[in-house]
Amino acid sequence: MKIVICDGHQVFADALASLLHGAGHEVAGSVVSLEEAAEICGRVQADACVVDLRPLRTGGRADIEQAVRSAPGTAFVALSASADAATLRQAATAGASGLALKGDGFDEFLGVVTETVSGQERGAGPRAAKQVVLSRSARAALRAGQGVTAGPSQFLTEREWEALGRLVRGESTAAMARAMGVRISTARTHIDAVLSKLGAHSRLEAVAYAVREGLVDTGNWQREQRAVGI
Repeated sequence: MKIVICDGHQVFADALASLLHGAGHEVAGSVVSLEEAAEICGRVQADACVVDLRPLRTGGRADIEQAVRSAPGTAFVALSASADAATLRQAATAGASGLALKGDGFDEFLGVVTETVSGQERGAGPRAAKQVVLSRSARAALRAGQGVTAGPSQFLTEREWEALGRLVRGESTAAMARAMGVRISTARTHIDAVLSKLGAHSRLEAVAYAVREGLVDTGNWQREQRAVGI
Protein backbone atom coordinates (compact mmCIF):
# COMPACT_ATOMS: atom_id res chain seq x y z
CA MET A 1 0.00 0.00 0.00
CA LYS A 2 1.00 3.60 -0.57
CA ILE A 3 0.44 5.54 2.67
CA VAL A 4 0.74 9.19 3.75
CA ILE A 5 1.26 10.02 7.43
CA CYS A 6 -0.07 13.26 8.92
CA ASP A 7 1.15 13.58 12.49
CA GLY A 8 2.80 16.39 14.44
CA HIS A 9 4.78 14.00 16.65
CA GLN A 10 7.91 13.53 14.56
CA VAL A 11 9.27 10.66 16.64
CA PHE A 12 6.01 8.74 16.39
CA ALA A 13 5.65 9.49 12.67
CA ASP A 14 9.21 8.29 12.01
CA ALA A 15 8.67 5.10 14.01
CA LEU A 16 5.40 4.37 12.20
CA ALA A 17 7.02 5.02 8.82
CA SER A 18 9.82 2.61 9.70
CA LEU A 19 7.36 -0.12 10.68
CA LEU A 20 5.35 0.39 7.50
CA HIS A 21 8.48 0.20 5.37
CA GLY A 22 9.48 -2.97 7.18
CA ALA A 23 6.08 -4.49 6.40
CA GLY A 24 6.57 -3.83 2.70
CA HIS A 25 4.50 -0.67 2.32
CA GLU A 26 5.49 2.67 0.78
CA VAL A 27 5.29 5.86 2.84
CA ALA A 28 4.68 8.54 0.23
CA GLY A 29 4.98 11.41 2.69
CA SER A 30 5.09 12.35 6.37
CA VAL A 31 3.70 15.83 7.07
CA VAL A 32 2.01 17.91 9.77
CA SER A 33 -0.53 19.80 7.65
CA LEU A 34 -3.75 18.04 6.59
CA GLU A 35 -3.90 20.28 3.55
CA GLU A 36 -0.44 19.16 2.50
CA ALA A 37 -1.32 15.53 3.24
CA ALA A 38 -4.41 15.74 1.01
CA GLU A 39 -2.35 17.32 -1.78
CA ILE A 40 0.18 14.48 -1.60
CA CYS A 41 -2.57 11.86 -1.48
CA GLY A 42 -4.15 13.22 -4.63
CA ARG A 43 -0.84 13.64 -6.45
CA VAL A 44 0.57 10.18 -5.75
CA GLN A 45 -2.82 8.42 -5.57
CA ALA A 46 -2.19 7.19 -2.04
CA ASP A 47 -4.18 4.23 -0.79
CA ALA A 48 -4.41 5.54 2.76
CA CYS A 49 -3.73 8.60 4.86
CA VAL A 50 -3.12 8.12 8.59
CA VAL A 51 -4.28 11.25 10.45
CA ASP A 52 -3.46 12.29 14.00
CA LEU A 53 -6.67 13.35 15.77
CA ARG A 54 -5.16 16.22 17.77
CA PRO A 55 -6.48 18.82 15.28
CA LEU A 56 -10.04 17.97 16.33
CA ARG A 57 -9.34 19.44 19.74
CA THR A 58 -8.53 22.81 18.15
CA GLY A 59 -11.46 22.99 15.76
CA GLY A 60 -9.80 21.07 12.94
CA ARG A 61 -12.74 18.85 12.04
CA ALA A 62 -13.43 21.00 8.97
CA ASP A 63 -9.83 20.41 7.86
CA ILE A 64 -10.38 16.65 7.95
CA GLU A 65 -13.63 16.99 5.99
CA GLN A 66 -11.83 19.10 3.38
CA ALA A 67 -8.96 16.62 3.15
CA VAL A 68 -11.35 13.72 2.61
CA ARG A 69 -13.15 15.65 -0.14
CA SER A 70 -9.85 16.63 -1.76
CA ALA A 71 -8.60 13.05 -1.99
CA PRO A 72 -11.69 10.90 -2.64
CA GLY A 73 -9.63 7.92 -3.74
CA THR A 74 -7.74 7.75 -0.43
CA ALA A 75 -8.95 5.94 2.68
CA PHE A 76 -8.48 8.15 5.76
CA VAL A 77 -7.62 6.37 9.00
CA ALA A 78 -7.81 8.49 12.16
CA LEU A 79 -5.33 7.71 14.90
CA SER A 80 -5.94 8.99 18.44
CA ALA A 81 -3.58 9.20 21.38
CA SER A 82 -6.52 8.99 23.78
CA ALA A 83 -9.60 6.80 24.06
CA ASP A 84 -11.95 9.77 23.94
CA ALA A 85 -15.24 8.61 22.43
CA ALA A 86 -16.37 12.11 21.44
CA THR A 87 -13.19 12.74 19.48
CA LEU A 88 -13.44 9.37 17.74
CA ARG A 89 -17.06 10.05 16.78
CA GLN A 90 -16.10 13.46 15.41
CA ALA A 91 -13.41 11.87 13.26
CA ALA A 92 -15.88 9.39 11.81
CA THR A 93 -18.40 12.18 11.19
CA ALA A 94 -15.68 14.20 9.45
CA GLY A 95 -15.18 11.34 6.99
CA ALA A 96 -12.55 9.02 8.46
CA SER A 97 -13.22 5.45 7.31
CA GLY A 98 -11.05 3.81 9.96
CA LEU A 99 -10.38 4.52 13.65
CA ALA A 100 -7.51 3.25 15.80
CA LEU A 101 -5.60 4.29 18.91
CA LYS A 102 -1.89 5.00 19.10
CA GLY A 103 -1.65 2.42 21.85
CA ASP A 104 -2.77 -0.36 19.49
CA GLY A 105 -0.22 -2.93 18.41
CA PHE A 106 1.20 -2.45 14.93
CA ASP A 107 -0.52 -5.55 13.55
CA GLU A 108 -3.88 -4.31 14.88
CA PHE A 109 -3.32 -0.87 13.37
CA LEU A 110 -2.20 -2.30 10.03
CA GLY A 111 -5.26 -4.53 9.96
CA VAL A 112 -7.51 -1.46 10.28
CA VAL A 113 -5.66 0.30 7.46
CA THR A 114 -5.78 -2.76 5.20
CA GLU A 115 -9.50 -3.35 5.78
CA THR A 116 -10.29 0.33 5.28
CA VAL A 117 -8.38 0.45 1.99
CA SER A 118 -10.09 -2.75 0.87
CA GLY A 119 -13.50 -1.20 1.56
CA GLN A 120 -12.49 1.96 -0.32
CA GLU A 121 -11.47 -0.06 -3.37
CA ARG A 122 -14.69 -2.08 -3.36
CA GLY A 123 -16.79 1.04 -3.05
CA ALA A 124 -14.85 2.99 -5.68
CA GLY A 125 -15.57 6.58 -4.66
CA PRO A 126 -17.43 8.62 -2.04
CA ARG A 127 -19.56 5.63 -1.07
CA ALA A 128 -16.40 3.69 -0.35
CA ALA A 129 -16.76 2.13 3.07
CA LYS A 130 -20.10 0.76 4.22
CA GLN A 131 -19.08 1.28 7.84
CA VAL A 132 -16.20 2.70 9.83
CA VAL A 133 -13.48 0.13 10.49
CA LEU A 134 -12.52 0.06 14.18
CA SER A 135 -9.61 -1.40 16.06
CA ARG A 136 -10.59 -3.37 19.17
CA SER A 137 -9.55 -0.56 21.50
CA ALA A 138 -11.37 2.09 19.44
CA ARG A 139 -14.51 -0.05 19.49
CA ALA A 140 -14.20 -0.47 23.26
CA ALA A 141 -13.73 3.29 23.70
CA LEU A 142 -16.83 4.05 21.65
CA ARG A 143 -18.87 1.49 23.54
CA ALA A 144 -17.71 2.91 26.85
CA GLY A 145 -18.86 6.32 25.65
CA GLN A 146 -22.07 4.88 24.19
CA GLY A 147 -20.74 5.66 20.76
CA VAL A 148 -21.63 2.46 18.98
CA THR A 149 -24.99 1.49 20.38
CA ALA A 150 -26.78 4.14 18.35
CA GLY A 151 -25.81 2.39 15.13
CA PRO A 152 -24.31 3.82 11.93
CA SER A 153 -26.65 6.81 11.91
CA GLN A 154 -24.53 8.39 14.68
CA PHE A 155 -21.98 9.37 12.03
CA LEU A 156 -24.37 11.50 9.96
CA THR A 157 -23.61 15.22 9.83
CA GLU A 158 -26.35 17.81 10.31
CA ARG A 159 -26.73 18.29 6.55
CA GLU A 160 -26.81 14.52 5.99
CA TRP A 161 -29.60 14.21 8.57
CA GLU A 162 -31.52 16.83 6.61
CA ALA A 163 -30.88 14.96 3.36
CA LEU A 164 -32.10 11.72 4.94
CA GLY A 165 -35.29 13.42 6.11
CA ARG A 166 -35.90 14.75 2.61
CA LEU A 167 -35.30 11.30 1.13
CA VAL A 168 -37.99 9.95 3.43
CA ARG A 169 -40.28 12.73 2.20
CA GLY A 170 -39.71 11.48 -1.34
CA GLU A 171 -37.93 14.58 -2.63
CA SER A 172 -35.92 14.35 -5.83
CA THR A 173 -32.27 15.38 -5.88
CA ALA A 174 -33.20 18.64 -7.65
CA ALA A 175 -35.93 19.46 -5.12
CA MET A 176 -33.60 18.65 -2.25
CA ALA A 177 -30.91 20.93 -3.69
CA ARG A 178 -33.37 23.81 -4.00
CA ALA A 179 -34.71 23.36 -0.48
CA MET A 180 -31.22 23.11 1.04
CA GLY A 181 -29.86 25.99 -1.02
CA VAL A 182 -27.07 23.94 -2.58
CA ARG A 183 -26.08 22.69 -6.01
CA ILE A 184 -27.50 19.41 -7.30
CA SER A 185 -24.00 17.89 -7.20
CA THR A 186 -23.72 18.85 -3.50
CA ALA A 187 -27.12 17.35 -2.72
CA ARG A 188 -26.03 14.19 -4.51
CA THR A 189 -22.87 14.12 -2.39
CA HIS A 190 -24.98 14.34 0.80
CA ILE A 191 -27.17 11.48 -0.44
CA ASP A 192 -24.13 9.33 -1.29
CA ALA A 193 -22.73 9.97 2.20
CA VAL A 194 -26.04 8.95 3.80
CA LEU A 195 -26.15 5.72 1.79
CA SER A 196 -22.54 4.95 2.68
CA LYS A 197 -22.90 5.59 6.41
CA LEU A 198 -26.14 3.62 6.66
CA GLY A 199 -24.71 0.78 4.57
CA ALA A 200 -27.60 1.15 2.10
CA HIS A 201 -27.36 0.24 -1.58
CA SER A 202 -30.20 2.47 -2.75
CA ARG A 203 -32.32 5.42 -1.67
CA LEU A 204 -35.25 3.11 -1.03
CA GLU A 205 -33.12 0.95 1.26
CA ALA A 206 -31.96 4.04 3.16
CA VAL A 207 -35.54 5.24 3.57
CA ALA A 208 -36.70 1.81 4.75
CA TYR A 209 -33.87 1.72 7.31
CA ALA A 210 -34.64 5.25 8.55
CA VAL A 211 -38.34 4.50 9.00
CA ARG A 212 -37.72 1.11 10.59
CA GLU A 213 -35.21 2.50 13.09
CA GLY A 214 -37.26 5.62 13.83
CA LEU A 215 -34.46 7.94 12.72
CA VAL A 216 -36.80 10.57 11.31
CA ASP A 217 -40.14 11.98 12.37
CA THR A 218 -42.58 10.75 9.73
CA GLY A 219 -45.55 12.25 11.58
CA ASN A 220 -45.04 15.78 10.23
CA TRP A 221 -44.42 14.40 6.76
CA GLN A 222 -47.65 12.41 6.86
CA ARG A 223 -49.59 15.42 8.17
CA GLU A 224 -48.21 17.57 5.36
CA GLN A 225 -49.21 14.94 2.81
CA ARG A 226 -52.79 14.94 4.11
CA ALA A 227 -52.85 18.75 4.11
CA VAL A 228 -52.10 18.87 0.38
CA GLY A 229 -54.42 15.98 -0.40
CA ILE A 230 -51.81 13.28 -1.09
